[in-house]
Amino acid sequence: MMMIKYICSKPTGGGPAPLILNPVGKWVRVLILLHIILFFAASATFVFPSVGDLSCPDLLFNVNYCATCSAVAFAMTIYFSLIYCQSWGTEREWASASLITMALAIADMLAAGWGIILLVESSSSMTLQETSEETNYGCSDWKAYFFYYATATLISIHVIIALSCALVSIILAQGVGAQLEEIRRIV
Repeated sequence: MMMIKYICSKPTGGGPAPLILNPVGKWVRVLILLHIILFFAASATFVFPSVGDLSCPDLLFNVNYCATCSAVAFAMTIYFSLIYCQSWGTEREWASASLITMALAIADMLAAGWGIILLVESSSSMTLQETSEETNYGCSDWKAYFFYYATATLISIHVIIALSCALVSIILAQGVGAQLEEIRRIV
């Protein structure tokens, strides 16, 4: 009975796990800065239709993307700040961080894709002259063009940052692998 109790109470694993230094500290700092820039750019683009009194109904669907982009950038800033603050971790912790970072990068790309779809759909009022002039009167104003190109720029920045997140995830996994290989050579 004592033997079964000993076997069942034994912690899983083969002993203490080696701690691995954060291999992407500098990269994460850059991602934090990029997400802060994205947050402010998305917030400014989100506020512009209200402040600028934009009256193009087709372009106002892009406001939803700007709000989502701002919220995602804020959440990613917090996530990468937590990663940056963690100097040491086990292989499992860094593998989890790498997988979560890649999943967030994919979600970021999907959000940017949604923004591209909204922008393309709203482009018809900017490029085509519709028969109902009164509903699209505000779409030929300079404010509409400014908001359109600001949203396009925001989407471009968002795609670049999402690709950077995916790159950092790959660098994280490779850095952890290199440190584990070095530990194996020492032992």
